Amino acid sequence: MKKYVVTAVVVMAFILSMGAIAFKANAQTVTLRYSNFFPAPHKNSILAEEWCKEIEKRTNGKVKFNYFPGATLTPAAQTYDSVEKGIADVGLSVLGYTMGKFPLTEVTDLPLGSQSGYLSTKLNNAYYQKFKPKELDGTQVMFLSGHGPGLLNTAKKAVSKLGDVKGLKIRGTGLSAKIHSRTWAALL
Repeated sequence: MKKYVVTAVVVMAFILSMGAIAFKANAQTVTLRYSNFFPAPHKNSILAEEWCKEIEKRTNGKVKFNYFPGATLTPAAQTYDSVEKGIADVGLSVLGYTMGKFPLTEVTDLPLGSQSGYLSTKLNNAYYQKFKPKELDGTQVMFLSGHGPGLLNTAKKAVSKLGDVKGLKIRGTGLSAKIHSRTWAALL
């Protein structure tokens, strides 16, 4: 079975991996395993599940999915590897969770000042189409996605000026987190 991967890079680098199987129009049903780290009620998980249903509909039920939200099949950082190894056929994760594994594609994790997810997604796909990084050769990339400028979300303390951040723990991932942690340290 040849593996294909859908890669979604969300500035912190989302990866959506798809293992597709070539089959004849009259072939028997193929069931694919889709691993997603987002919890089931999250919007990205809901959209992934709708995508599965749409593929089933368009193939007249010849392609079906066993969908595993909430990292119930594979943890986010192991999703790409799980598709390469055949544990999952489709996966959704964050490339930034595997810092160093995709050094060329980490460029999409840099704070490039994108104004929207739409523009980030276009940029990420243009990058992939132009450079076809060999680090993703273990799969067939279907698409990359991205998001707009990051926001600082807090649950306990309102942040309205830079000084309000002092003493707070800030979570980030990948290369972007490394860059931002140095920036915050310099600013505070």
